[in-house]
Amino acid sequence: MAPPVKSAQRVVEVFEYFAQRRAPATLTQVCAALGYPASSTFALLNTLRDLGYLDYSREERTFVPTVRAALLGIWVNDALLSDGTIVRLMYRLRDDTGCTAVLGIQSGFQMQYIHVVKGNDATGRTDVSTGALRPLLRSAMGEVVLALKPRAELRALVSRINAQEAPARQVRLSELQARLDLCRERGWSYSEGVSTPGSGIITMLLAAPQHQPPMVLGLGGRIAALRANKERFLDALRGVVAAHREHMEALPQTFAASGRPRA
Repeated sequence: MAPPVKSAQRVVEVFEYFAQRRAPATLTQVCAALGYPASSTFALLNTLRDLGYLDYSREERTFVPTVRAALLGIWVNDALLSDGTIVRLMYRLRDDTGCTAVLGIQSGFQMQYIHVVKGNDATGRTDVSTGALRPLLRSAMGEVVLALKPRAELRALVSRINAQEAPARQVRLSELQARLDLCRERGWSYSEGVSTPGSGIITMLLAAPQHQPPMVLGLGGRIAALRANKERFLDALRGVVAAHREHMEALPQTFAASGRPRA
């Protein structure tokens, strides 16, 4: 994988920082949070201000994203995050099961959680948060995405990832293919204790708009709760996946769903 372009990465990290902070921030606060040098960060923030993506308060000496920044992704927001779509459905899934609802996409050789709705303490509250990463080859979320890939691409991925891993952590292609065959057959994947001790997750493919990467919806919780309620939780997941599919199919062609979940 090619090294990231530092300037592009920093722009994204600045906006992700403000998304988490949800408040204006000074240059010092941005530098402290992201570990950037003050001089280059000041130049970056001023450039974003000049382009209209940040506003600067001279009195408070703080920066804050503008409406123009919010409009960058509004066409995706209309398809995914408006009322009646995936965020509301994730809350419904949490309320119906008590478990943590997680939305993930592939990020390089890993899966990244892009939205998390925490479950309750008794059943499904796990120590995960938005931005968390999980191994592509060794996670239930990763299996759902890998099940969509052609064999040649899968073989190349396994080879490249294994080349960066210690021998004990390398994944055998034949064993992975067997797990992916099972995932395709039943339409979901499941894992226990892979990244969070004592917790597991059930995952399914979720309809994504055109030009967007495959999305995976997961239901995470304590292993005992998942084992005792697996069929009920699977039904709840299937219901949310189907409801989201109906929403996506009703959208204009610009947002038409890519791929079709295996239910």
